[in-house]
Amino acid sequence: MNALLWRLRQGARRLGATGLVGLALLAAALGLQLTAVTATQASVAAKEARLAQLRVAAQARAAHPAPPPVDPLARLPAKGSASRQIGELERLARDHGLELPRGQYSVSALSGTPLLRWQLVLPVEASYAPLHAFLVAALAHSPNLTLDEFKLKRERIESPELQAELRLSLFVEAKP
Repeated sequence: MNALLWRLRQGARRLGATGLVGLALLAAALGLQLTAVTATQASVAAKEARLAQLRVAAQARAAHPAPPPVDPLARLPAKGSASRQIGELERLARDHGLELPRGQYSVSALSGTPLLRWQLVLPVEASYAPLHAFLVAALAHSPNLTLDEFKLKRERIESPELQAELRLSLFVEAKP
């Protein structure tokens, strides 16, 4: 051990202060290479592999282009189906335990479009859960039905019954 220590001291005297600083910098550069650069190279290699996967996926999509978008107006039901759809709404209400004793229905043409808008105002008295379930089912069943306004009123705070007014719009094609 003493011989090794003596040789290190002799080497340090021969190198001098400048040589020792250079040796320390060389050791620091080697440590930096082993830690930071190697980790960065691994990260770059992983990103290049992901980029190659994305390029293959993009080429596959380019080889099989997506079909042209479908015109949403083409999927709307014809004019004569509005009464059928209103009947289906009433059936859905009965299925959820709701009564629709009266309602206001009006129809108007939407200017600049080949559409008719049926406006439905439906007063309902029910608890919240069946009312919510009915609205979810009605909107899921008819993609051309929109909920425009939803008013809730309760006579007393402890009462489970709500008085609701639903304003719905049903869009159909004006052409028969």
